[in-house]
Order: sequence, then C-alpha cells, then structure tokens
Amino acid sequence: MQNHEIIKTLKKIAVLSLLFLLGINLFAQNPNTVTISGRVTDFDGNPIDNSAVVLMSSTFSPIHMTFSDEDGYYKIEDVEKGMYKSLLALRFNEYPHARRLFGIEPVAEDDMNFQFWAWNVIADRDLTINARRHRLELYGFRVFQVWGAGPYLMAYVRPMSLGRILTYENWQEKDPNEKNSSVEPEDIEFKIYAGNEPLTIRSIQPLIEFAGENEFGITAFLLQFDLPTEPAATDRYIIFRLEATHHAFGGERGENIYFWEFNRHK
Repeated sequence: MQNHEIIKTLKKIAVLSLLFLLGINLFAQNPNTVTISGRVTDFDGNPIDNSAVVLMSSTFSPIHMTFSDEDGYYKIEDVEKGMYKSLLALRFNEYPHARRLFGIEPVAEDDMNFQFWAWNVIADRDLTINARRHRLELYGFRVFQVWGAGPYLMAYVRPMSLGRILTYENWQEKDPNEKNSSVEPEDIEFKIYAGNEPLTIRSIQPLIEFAGENEFGITAFLLQFDLPTEPAATDRYIIFRLEATHHAFGGERGENIYFWEFNRHK
C-alpha cells in the first residue's frame, strides 16, 4: 500500500512537471519578436501619462502604437525583429497642429509640447527607450562617420522651436511650410552621449537648407564630436543621445536618440 501511494505521488509530480513545462513553452516569448518599453517624462522627471508611443515604418506609417500609463510607463509587445525608421512619443492634443492633423482641439499654447524621436531603431532584442519631451523638437537626428577625417563622428540635426511657431499670427491656419521654426545658432546649446558616456563636441556648424519655394531656409546643424569608448567586438550598435537647450522663448528643451550601427569593414 505504501509503495502504491508513492507511485501515485510520483505520477502526480510527473504530470505537474509536464504541465509546468508546457506552460513555459506556451507563454515563452516568440524568438522572432521583442518588447520595447520605457517611460515618458518631462525634463524634471515628472511622468507624462496618455502619451502616444508609435513605432513607425520607413514611410512613417504606424506599425505599433500604445499609450503611457499614469506613471509614464509604456510597453509595446510582439514587435517583429528588424530595423525601424523611428519611434515617436507625443500627446496628440499637445501638438501645435492637433486640429489640422488629428481633428482634435489643441490645449492652450502654454501647455503645448513637441515630440520625442528615436531614429533608426534596431529591434534585435528587448529595448528600453525612455522619452523626455518639451518644446524643442530635434528632427532628423542621425550620426555618421567621414572616412579619413580623423577620430571623430558627425551628427546632423534640425531643431524646431515651438515658441517661434507660436509667434506667427494665425499660426494654426498657416501651412507648416509658411512658418520658419528654426533656432538661431547663438541661442542653442548641445550635449551628446554614447549611452551614458558624455562626448566632447569639437565643432558646431549651422547649415541653411533649401526648403522648396519658401521665402526662408531651414537652419540645421552639423556637430563634430569625439569617438566613444571602444565598443566590444560583439556589439552591433551604439545608441547616441542628443540633448539641446534653446535659450529663447523662456527656455525650450529637446532630446532624441539614434541607433548607430558599426561599419566593420573587412
């Protein structure tokens, strides 16, 4: 009788173990997908709830979208592994063109903010992307290397000032191409990081970009900066983070990140 009870107990343990293993397989993450998560805040660390976080395709079409919770946290699951054009974070009603683009009434001008961007997102593993938002948009941020130009990297960025847009009369009715959102070179300050490693900026050159048939050019910037600490041979990329402070219009801040894939040529 005792042996019979032992056998029954062993059978139960075997069944429970099998169910446990099946449960692990059932709920295990798909090896072909990853999760992107993080927190949306202002530059004082205060959470921003109800912020849309959108993963974009190469045509700027939304692939995944979610919203931050009351503590600013968000999570996008089941993201197919690969490279994505961008990820942005914004509150739709805080965007200055909310009425024209989204058909919703915008908030008061003092409460408006621009969006955060992450560029060239390499989703090869689970990612944490934290987004800080204010009234300066750092559009088009990208990092590249000029071969034979010394141990430096270059970055391009086009800052866009919400404060300057709001100076235009009837700005909500104007087409974006009729409003110059550029910043003056003497009014902006940049900082760049590789992960959390601060990098020295060696030169900053303003560029005036042709903007179609507009009466004005758009001011962008080229930044030359030091190489980061030598990465591990197994690393595929570095995430660069650009911060900027615009000292006009009461102070505006912005932040972007860029996934820079190494060029390991033979």
